[in-house]
Amino acid sequence: MVDSERASIPTPNRRRASRTTKGPRPEAARFQAERHALKKIQVHFEFQQSLMHDIRVAAAQENLSPSDFVRSLVGLSHAEIQRPRISLSFSTADLETLAVRYGQQPDARELKRHVIEEVRRHFAKPQDSGTASR
Repeated sequence: MVDSERASIPTPNRRRASRTTKGPRPEAARFQAERHALKKIQVHFEFQQSLMHDIRVAAAQENLSPSDFVRSLVGLSHAEIQRPRISLSFSTADLETLAVRYGQQPDARELKRHVIEEVRRHFAKPQDSGTASR
């Protein structure tokens, strides 16, 4: 059993021999997707502000990102949105401002909960007033 344990431990000679083979190294397989992505060419488009607005609205109506909407429009494939989300970056000053606004400590997780609730309240107002009169 000691011999089999030694066989599983690569020796310097075995390492050199495996590098001369033409097959991919095991760690290289982990980066196949990244290597494929690096081969893509990223092209930035600048549209007039009104056209950008129309693209964003149409994309939102079709539950797509603006990029995926344009890809679909020109006949290219696009991935379905798995987890739609909006990312916001908060500086330390932003966290402190939000902490004061919500009367909390500048804890990002707790402040995130308050931001979500405020956004929900903002968009719930028109719907609540329409359903309250029924």
